[in-house]
Amino acid sequence: MKRLLGLIAVLVLTVSCGVRPSGVITGENAPSGPPNGNLGHAAMVYFVLNGNVVPVVRSGVGDVAADRVRVLEQGPDEGERAGGYTTELPPSFEPIAIGVSDAAIGVNVRELTPNAVSQIICTVLEAGGGGASGTVTLSGGGQKLQPQACGR
Repeated sequence: MKRLLGLIAVLVLTVSCGVRPSGVITGENAPSGPPNGNLGHAAMVYFVLNGNVVPVVRSGVGDVAADRVRVLEQGPDEGERAGGYTTELPPSFEPIAIGVSDAAIGVNVRELTPNAVSQIICTVLEAGGGGASGTVTLSGGGQKLQPQACGR
């Protein structure tokens, strides 16, 4: 009798759960990409700290040099500013055409400070995959500088 009551209880529980069989239900593709909505990768860009051009790791930055130079255009973020990082790029700084060995910007390159030039050169070289080695020709405002290495 106990066995029969136990079997009836199991049968009632499984039948009355309300889940009905169905076919395969398809949905959207699973999410992909980095967590927390970050797009891109961790990238090295160069800002100024205590008068020296230094590397700063930024997340969510694209792979190409132009993406990294746009980070320079935005300047240090709030946390970096709180840590003493600055930029010597002028407020009118604007990247025009950025390659792996040349960079054209929307300001007269002869009016940039040595640190501002190094910020751009080092950031562009770092994006090229060889670290901060090699040279970049910087132009803008109708002027062109000689090819330069990262002078940090």
